[in-house]
Amino acid sequence: MNRIFLAVTLVFLGGCNAAYNEAVNRQLAEGYRWVQIPCRPANPDVPAIIIDAPNGHKLVCNVLRK
Repeated sequence: MNRIFLAVTLVFLGGCNAAYNEAVNRQLAEGYRWVQIPCRPANPDVPAIIIDAPNGHKLVCNVLRK
């Protein structure tokens, strides 16, 4: 299930802006990997893949970690 979620997330990266994609690709090249975390409220000041929950909350459930 986690791999399916990650695959879907990565497909949606194509819809993100070029600066975000460049930052993600650079971090992946530097050894960062996507890690699933307990979903938490999104920080509007940090670029992220945001999930819109049915209750209206915006959540972040994956991060890049080294």
